[in-house]
Amino acid sequence: MFLNKLNNIFCLIGPTAVGKTIISIELCKLFPFEIISVDSALIYKYMNIGTDKPSKKILNDINHYLVNIIDPKEVYSVNNFFFDILNSIYKIIYLKNKIPLLVGGTMMYYNVLFNGLWILPDSNFRIRKHIKLLFNRYGNKYVYNILKKIDYDVSKSIHINDKYRIMRNLEIFMHSGKKVSLLKNNLKFNLNFNFIKIIILFKDNNYKHKIINRFYYMLSSGFEKEVNYLYNRKDLNINKPSMKCIGYKQMWLYLDSKISYEDMIKDTISKTFILVKNQLKWIKRWYNNSFIVYNNKNCLKIIKNYIKFLI
Repeated sequence: MFLNKLNNIFCLIGPTAVGKTIISIELCKLFPFEIISVDSALIYKYMNIGTDKPSKKILNDINHYLVNIIDPKEVYSVNNFFFDILNSIYKIIYLKNKIPLLVGGTMMYYNVLFNGLWILPDSNFRIRKHIKLLFNRYGNKYVYNILKKIDYDVSKSIHINDKYRIMRNLEIFMHSGKKVSLLKNNLKFNLNFNFIKIIILFKDNNYKHKIINRFYYMLSSGFEKEVNYLYNRKDLNINKPSMKCIGYKQMWLYLDSKISYEDMIKDTISKTFILVKNQLKWIKRWYNNSFIVYNNKNCLKIIKNYIKFLI
């Protein structure tokens, strides 16, 4: 019987369009892996083309966890992900006697796995509504200064224009009466697994043409039709987290006659470039304790040989 050494969990990390999906599928043919998606867009049903979701055949042939788990009208938090992935990990290791292979590019999800989850109070609609009124009436600087006076330590790590984090920290204080900087000292949930990070990078950082070609392929595959179906649903709007995904937001604006088709393409590609740069910033934090490989013709062989010594 196979036994997972030291509760190893392999993480295939890399920026958008680097080729993680293809490599992960090949690895599943070679090793006792089951895939857990670490992608904040693949969680949604009916969003297949614009998320570059694996095909139905692949999903049927190889177990994928945290794919197609919620409807686009629903909200999914980092907390939801943390406990969903914990459940998936336990199932793969302890019930199926296999190894989890985490695959994706949502770096915030990886970060909470590696560094633990802060258990903080749930959102409060009334408090959040009040803070939004403050933002609308007085602006970002005014509300940021309120947070600065309440919790200077936490405000130092937040940009003055990061409305979401300013709001969340004020909301927690107003709800609990305690500073987030103090709450975090006592409320952290850590995972006791051995995360083995395999980071795949573009060779010579030459990724722009791949992203451009990928999006045009999505368009030729029926992306507009996919978003049009979502657009015509009465329970969705552009402010839903699902419709804020890159590509979906731009296509929605095009269907709503707010931007031209050309601008939709241009803005989607531009936002994807920015996404990749942000992903690479996250990845640099993990360089020192990761296995780095560049995606070329020998990439799969190099990764395979590396994994052989660890299982």
